[in-house]
Amino acid sequence: MTPPSPFHTPPSLAIVGASTRSAAASAVRAGFKPIAADLFADADLRRIATATRISPYPEGFVDWLRAVEPPAWMYTGALENHPELIDQMAWIAPLWGNPGDVLARVRSPWELSNALAAAGLLFPETRATPAGLPLDGSWLAKTYHGASGSGVRAWGEEPGARSEERVDSLRAPSSLLPACCQRRITGTPCAAVFVAAGGTATLLGVTRQLIGEAWLGAHGFQYAGSIGPWPIADGTQATLVRLGNVLAERFELMGLFGVDFILAGEEVWTLEVNPRYTASVEIVERFSGTSAIAAHAAACGSQPSTQRAGASPPPIGAEDGPARAQSRACGKATLFARRDLVLSEPFYEHAMTEALRTPWPMLADVSPAGTPIETGRPILTIFAAANSVDAVESRLRERVSEMEQFIDRTSC
Repeated sequence: MTPPSPFHTPPSLAIVGASTRSAAASAVRAGFKPIAADLFADADLRRIATATRISPYPEGFVDWLRAVEPPAWMYTGALENHPELIDQMAWIAPLWGNPGDVLARVRSPWELSNALAAAGLLFPETRATPAGLPLDGSWLAKTYHGASGSGVRAWGEEPGARSEERVDSLRAPSSLLPACCQRRITGTPCAAVFVAAGGTATLLGVTRQLIGEAWLGAHGFQYAGSIGPWPIADGTQATLVRLGNVLAERFELMGLFGVDFILAGEEVWTLEVNPRYTASVEIVERFSGTSAIAAHAAACGSQPSTQRAGASPPPIGAEDGPARAQSRACGKATLFARRDLVLSEPFYEHAMTEALRTPWPMLADVSPAGTPIETGRPILTIFAAANSVDAVESRLRERVSEMEQFIDRTSC
């Protein structure tokens, strides 16, 4: 790839969603100049992008997009829950991603179930009402109104008892009423990242999802991080490739999308499709060296990525030569507050130093000093790399413990 000219002006890309930091960082690595709007406008996001804290959410995105007038825009979670808003915004500026009709179909458990059954792929038994279902935790209630697992609970569990909303403003008025109930599948929670174009999909990587991990202060089905590349059998990989192609063709998906699934032995049980940039994309980029945003731009009809963007940084370990060549596993974990606290200046200075490391930060989603964090809310994201996925989790646990001790020493 020809390196960009030093006089080259990076093309702008607007990014919107509940949280945009990871997508904005991916866009920077791909050679774009991100213009971001989300619920946080974190300090490290402001260092790499023009960032706006949006209000009201999500309606405020419409006026913001009109004011910005970007050449293109894309969305992250949880805007897939607002297909009509997506279409309204697509009239204002070119959308790189899936329009409202695609969102409505692929997010429907009924359409998804039918499509997968016709292809011989696995999807949990799903019912429209909870009538007659046991209260022993073997069934899940899903609202499809939350994000990061906030719309999921065990059927029979009191709403909000353990599955506390990560962001209250993501909650729709009817979000406590289940859109469906689904049989619970036992296995390893995983996610696959794809990029789709022309009815076919390319599998970019597979991660294990950290869900409701107590060592992170997470609860219930709360998403709390990703580790990859998760080892899978050849047969499982073939199933995932076929799954991606079925979804791309049946639902006319475009660009990046993710599939949450349960890995039970070698079986792939699809849970839901997230038809946009997902939380595990930046981990896939770290272990593979893939520039996901460049691939997304090319898939969505821009000029080829080699003409629009620079090369992605090397995968973890590769930049340090042969001695580190095996350090290809990496992960991230979100640390949630176990008590109400106020972030200190020493915390902010340390976190920002780690967040600005190149080519890969070691901390992210950093709030300014003086920010109050309520119990159960995310404090920041922590990264780690090692020579195996098991070693990555161990290192993440160590770094989380170190960070919690630092926060307790320095924060109110």
